[in-house]
Order: sequence, then structure tokens, then C-alpha cells
Amino acid sequence: MATVERTQYLDFDDDCGTVLRMLTDADFYRAKYEALGFEGLQITIETPEDADFGVLARYRTESELPLPSWARKALPDTIRVEQRDCWDRTRSCGSIEIGIHGAPVRISARMTLTPYEGGARNRVDWAFGCRVPVIGKRVAELVAEDVCAKAERDHAFVRAQIAHYR
Repeated sequence: MATVERTQYLDFDDDCGTVLRMLTDADFYRAKYEALGFEGLQITIETPEDADFGVLARYRTESELPLPSWARKALPDTIRVEQRDCWDRTRSCGSIEIGIHGAPVRISARMTLTPYEGGARNRVDWAFGCRVPVIGKRVAELVAEDVCAKAERDHAFVRAQIAHYR
């Protein structure tokens, strides 16, 4: 499997406790995904053994990837997504697992929330994998670019929502 890694830093003006209150609230995820306009949204709380909060979101959306013709077979235009976000409040760390049905792509991330310049910083260490021979690394790179750009866009929404948790 070809793998591409990326690190993102998502900064908040609020302290870690406030950020964690938001990131461990299922209603926050419901509001976020609804604002993003995903279809068929289902949110369930699923807490794994290694965390004290977990939420699973299932939804459909149109792929926004500007795929070249050689990659069209690897990633469909309409995608069904399962995204699991988990947090361990005592260690201020979490994880993301994203599965895209029918696509040979695997997306995961480890997150660490730490104090930063009077607020908080969420360090997100992404791993993007693709099981397609020959072009797998390039497909993983395209997915990485798209997901990281969306994470930045989503972060603007998240920063606006945090006022509800102060």
C-alpha cells in the first residue's frame, strides 16, 4: 500500500478544556456535518476501549477532487463515508478513521491537543493510503491535498462554534 503522511496544526484562541468540551460533544459533530451539507447523515456515539469519547458519522457527498482520468476508476464521484472521531480527555489526544466505501483509500490521523500561545493547538498527523498498484501514491497524494484543504475549511466552522462551549 502506498502511503502519504501530512501534519497539520489547527489553532484555537480558547484553552484546551474548552476545545475538548466541544470535540467531545456529539451535538457539535451533528451541527458540523449538517452545516457542510452532507446527505443521509447518521451520527452515533461509539466509544472504543482506548478513549472516553467516540462518534461515528456516516454520510454521502460528492467528491470534490479534480481527478485526472487515470484516477477516476479509483475514486467514485459520489462517495459514502464513515468517519470515526475519538478522544481521550485525560491525555488530550484523539484519532480519526475515515473509510470511503468502494474506494481503495484509507485515511487515518492521530491528534494531540496542547496549550499554545494562550489558546490551544491540535496537531493532526495524517496518514493516507491507497491500494492501487502503480498509481497508488499519486492517488494518496491527491486525497491528502483534498482532505487537508477541507480540514482547514472545516476549522473555520469549528472556531466559530467554540463560542457555545465557553
